[in-house]
Amino acid sequence: MQRREFIALIGAIGAVWPRSLIAQPAHQLMKKMPRIGFLASVPHQRIEAFDRGLREMGYVEGANIIIERRFWKNDREQLARFAAELVALEVEVIVASSTPEAIAARAVTGTIPIVTATADAVGVGLAASLARPGGNVTGLTGVASSGKNFGLLLELLPRASRFAVLLDPDNQYHARLMADFQKTAADRQVEILPVIKRSVEDIGPAFQTIASKDIQGLLVLVDPIGFANRRKIIELAAQNRIPAVYHWREEAVEGGLLAYGPDIIDLNRRSAGYVAKLLRGAKAAELPIRQPERFRLVINLKTARALGLNIPTALLATADEVIE
Repeated sequence: MQRREFIALIGAIGAVWPRSLIAQPAHQLMKKMPRIGFLASVPHQRIEAFDRGLREMGYVEGANIIIERRFWKNDREQLARFAAELVALEVEVIVASSTPEAIAARAVTGTIPIVTATADAVGVGLAASLARPGGNVTGLTGVASSGKNFGLLLELLPRASRFAVLLDPDNQYHARLMADFQKTAADRQVEILPVIKRSVEDIGPAFQTIASKDIQGLLVLVDPIGFANRRKIIELAAQNRIPAVYHWREEAVEGGLLAYGPDIIDLNRRSAGYVAKLLRGAKAAELPIRQPERFRLVINLKTARALGLNIPTALLATADEVIE
C-alpha cells in the first residue's frame, strides 16, 4: 500500500469510527476511574496500611483509582461537612476509619457503601448484625477487646476500689461500654466513674477531676481525639501517678502502662479488601462485618517501675510485647 493510499484509508476510518473512542478529554477519563472517599481525624500510619492493602488488591492511587482524603482534625462540624462533600462528589465507596466517621457518613447517605476499619457498627445501630449488616455499612470492627480492658485493669490493681473511665459521652459506643462497666463494677463491688473528654481542651480538666476524686486506676477508651492526643494523656497519667490501661499498641510503646487491643495496622490493610469487593459489584448489606484476627497485649515495665507497680507474673507471661 502506497503512503498516499494509507493516509486516505485512515481518514475514512476516522469519518465512521465513534468520535468518543478516538479522543476523550482528560476529565472524562478521570471520571471513569473509581473514586473513593476516605474520612479520618488526622493523617497516620494506618493510612499507609490501607494504601498497601489497595495495592495488594490491584488498585494504585492515580493509576486506576482516585482517593478523596478528608481529615476532620477532631472538629465534628467539619466532619459533617466533609461527609456531605464526599457524597456530593459521588464517590463509589466511603472509607470511615472509626465510629464517629461511620456515623457521619451514614447520616448523609443510605446508598453509598461505607467501609469501616474499627467502628462499632452493630453496637451503635449502623448495621443489623455482623453476619448480615443489612444496610450500606460493612467492614471490620476493632472494639471487641474493650470489655477485657477493664478486666485487665482490675487484675493489675486487685486492691483498688475506685476507678475512672476517660470517655466522650457523645460517642454512642462509649456510652454503651460505660453501662457495661458499671454492671461489672457492681458485681466486683468497686466504683467506676465517667470522666468527660469531648475535645482536646477537656483532657487537662479531666485529669484534675481524676486527681480530686482519688482515682486509683484509669481506663482510656479509644476514639480519634484520644488517639491523636495520646501523648498528652500518657504524660498526665504519669504526672498524676495513675495506672492506666489503653487500647492500641502505640499507646504502650509511647509510655502508657498497658495496652490491649486488635492490630490496627492489620485492620486497616484488610479494609481495602472490602473496597475492592464493593467496586467489583458486591453489596454492603451482604458482606459480613469481620472481627479482628490479631490482638496484642503490650506491657511497659519501665512505666510500671516508675509507678512502683508490680505486674502479675501470669499477666506478663501472656504479653505479646514487654517494653523494658
